[in-house]
Amino acid sequence: MRPVIAVIAVSVILALILAAGCASTEEPAPAATIVITPEPTTPLPTAAATIAPTPLVSTADAGPIEVMPTDQQVSFDLSKDRPTSKIHLVYQGGPGERFTQKVTMKVYLSDGTVEEYAMSDGNKPVPNDEIVATGTRAGDRCVVYVQAAGISYKVMDEKVFGSAEYLT
Repeated sequence: MRPVIAVIAVSVILALILAAGCASTEEPAPAATIVITPEPTTPLPTAAATIAPTPLVSTADAGPIEVMPTDQQVSFDLSKDRPTSKIHLVYQGGPGERFTQKVTMKVYLSDGTVEEYAMSDGNKPVPNDEIVATGTRAGDRCVVYVQAAGISYKVMDEKVFGSAEYLT
């Protein structure tokens, strides 16, 4: 008997809910139209218009990291010396050592300058060759390129950080 009462109670409640929603004879209000008027713009002084912002990333370095073919891959260790802020890129070699012709690194310093370095004076690197770059105490971006079998690959694009602990 209790299940019958529960079914009847649920049916009555549903009927009341449906009747309450359908009993309204009012038309819905039309949607309000919002008009946005732009604020008047003031021209910039001519001196400010002549200053061109320095791009932090060149368009050549903005692309994704490229995966080298498996038989041409090499590895690196990128680190930043905390007390001196020097950036170290160590070539560790790998299966693609025989294909690797050149390794270069661009360093985008936090002060807006860009420096480019070539490992082994632009010659074929050997394992444990290293680039030591001047860095800043803040975060510096390093982009590493490997030229292997005549093709240049962007293999690393990382930001390395110094330490504010050593600032006096």
